[in-house]
Amino acid sequence: MRKAGLDYCAQLIVGSAPSNRKLLFSFRDLGIEVHDAYGLTEAPLVTINRLGRNHIGSVGQPLPKTKLKIADDGELLVKGPQVMQGYHNEEKTNGFVKGWLATGDLGKVDNNGNLVIYGRKKEVIATSYGKMISPFKIESMLKGLEVVDEVLLIGEEKPFVSALIWSAQSEKNLDKIKLIEKGIVEINNNLSRAEKVRVWVVLRNDLSVEKGDLTANFKLKRYNIYSRFSRIIDSLYSSQDISDIRILSFGRSKID
Repeated sequence: MRKAGLDYCAQLIVGSAPSNRKLLFSFRDLGIEVHDAYGLTEAPLVTINRLGRNHIGSVGQPLPKTKLKIADDGELLVKGPQVMQGYHNEEKTNGFVKGWLATGDLGKVDNNGNLVIYGRKKEVIATSYGKMISPFKIESMLKGLEVVDEVLLIGEEKPFVSALIWSAQSEKNLDKIKLIEKGIVEINNNLSRAEKVRVWVVLRNDLSVEKGDLTANFKLKRYNIYSRFSRIIDSLYSSQDISDIRILSFGRSKID
């Protein structure tokens, strides 16, 4: 901690992008508490995990005089002194729903009053049965598994949800692959029927910025991934032969 300068830190706070739960728990194991927070340009700071009340997996509780509300479609609405008055040269009602700032983020408030963010409203997956699924929620749960590096959830205009999973540790290690299979079963037990991951494939983690798979800050370029792995994705919903493609494991959930 001294070498990294962390012994001088009274409180570590992270924001601006989703934090990997596995990473935050790893810091906690080292005795370092990282407090996740949430805000946006239109409302710079909305919630934060306080000292002594750090709930990993959430972005904490609202600031004083700040109110949260979840709309019927799951969108987070906010009121508070830090909320903007409006956009320049636009109607003051733009961006608001009956006086509440519409954040564009999907979330919920848990029983302890902590806000949990699932993802962006515009990134919702619509299955062929008309079910609306938040990929961020499920991808975050899968990336929390010990041996999973990256995940892409599939399901837009498909009959069910499937997943591409990348794992460097699972290569040539069947025990690691079994950990992924066991983890998916446990995760499915906490998801609605429409959200459950029915089929998945585990791939060697060769994702890179150079290949166009990742952005400069290592986020998946979804459109590029869809294109590069299109044959594998198609095989998840058909009997298409992909024996010429190297995969580590193919799995299917037993769901009634």
